Amino acid sequence: MRVVFDIGGSVLVPDKPDIDFIKRIAYQLTKISEDHEVAVVVGGGKVARDYIKAAKTFTPNETFKDYIGIHITRANAMLLIAALGEKAYPFVVQDFRKAWEVMQVKKVPIMGGTHPGHTTDAVAALLAEYLQADLLVVVTNVDGVYDSDPKKNPDAKKLEKISTKELVEIAMQSESKAGGSGVVDALAAKFIERGKIKVYIIGKDDALNLFEVVKGKHSGTVVEP
Repeated sequence: MRVVFDIGGSVLVPDKPDIDFIKRIAYQLTKISEDHEVAVVVGGGKVARDYIKAAKTFTPNETFKDYIGIHITRANAMLLIAALGEKAYPFVVQDFRKAWEVMQVKKVPIMGGTHPGHTTDAVAALLAEYLQADLLVVVTNVDGVYDSDPKKNPDAKKLEKISTKELVEIAMQSESKAGGSGVVDALAAKFIERGKIKVYIIGKDDALNLFEVVKGKHSGTVVEP
């Protein structure tokens, strides 16, 4: 099976690097890659948002601020590369063809952001489409897709299974109003729908047992075409 893991920056680096979690993720990815083809995309999280917010003080240039975020995602990716050691390709992969080439020599390609205007969720969705992956696992700080924002609504209900079309609708609704419940952005959701990609959206607790997650055993949300 070919699997792309999309790991949120705020999961790896909430305020500072979560060393224990990174070790556990790295160990699992190493073991999973012995039986499956694995690629990873790492986000920027809170650190990237903090830098981008600070940059607004000095420049209105959105593309420039996007590049700041991209650099943070690649720093996070380098941290995971260090944790995986010899199993990982030793440099941050910056394009999909290179990711495919790395996988052919039984190494794990790890990416961060690529282009301004694309979140790492969008990068992961495009990578999964390019690689014709069997599965995209999105690890985020929310443990699935909800019918409303669980951080604001204590009665929000987790959706166990939705279609890719429904994911797009939820993501677009989230971006159009405050308090939305989307865990991936609308562009990423559209790429997922276009690529007919099967997705598991899980939280940090489920990520502690990725061995079971790739078998379909988790408490998150399943997204299917």
